[in-house]
Amino acid sequence: MLAIKGIYDGNNIIPIENITSDKKFKVVITFIEEINDDIEEEIRKFYSQTDSFSFWEDPKENIYQDFL
Repeated sequence: MLAIKGIYDGNNIIPIENITSDKKFKVVITFIEEINDDIEEEIRKFYSQTDSFSFWEDPKENIYQDFL
């Protein structure tokens, strides 16, 4: 089972966490609470996190070292 957070804007479901699998899944969508704030602000908060590119610091992700 894989669970991520997302936002329903009235028409679409927008994931606000990375989906860490590329496999096909059956899904259950559960509406937890109504958002009274600006949806765009919530999405901006997610994408402005400073750890967005922290995977670059992981030596396992450095594919270019394989050729040296």
